Amino acid sequence: MITTKIQLRFNDMDPMRRVNNASYSAYLELARLDFCNQYLKINQLEDIPFVLARVEMDLIRSVLPGDEIAVKIWVSRIGNTSWDFDYEVFQEKTNHIYVKAKTIQVYFDYHLGKKLTIPESFRRILEKEKDNIC
Repeated sequence: MITTKIQLRFNDMDPMRRVNNASYSAYLELARLDFCNQYLKINQLEDIPFVLARVEMDLIRSVLPGDEIAVKIWVSRIGNTSWDFDYEVFQEKTNHIYVKAKTIQVYFDYHLGKKLTIPESFRRILEKEKDNIC
């Protein structure tokens, strides 16, 4: 499991003085980038070995100005060509959960322009990360 601290920005807020629902997707993206930076050698955007296929989010409570939040990310399922990341947006001090989310990634080779079976080397990374939460 990887934890990414999030810095709230003024433009994350909506007129109701809470984080706008669209901002949470960006927080999940930051967690995915931390996953890539920890496990993969990314020299250019085309080196990222997946496309995002699906996003599901349950908004449990609003993040307000001054809340210190982070995102936990972990692998919850590994298939033949895709895998799931699960997430929690939470406050580290209180452990309050604001958002629970899931994304489905499809292994994709941008150089070839097509979906591929997850290679064994990448599958080992996913399995290692899945074993860290189970």
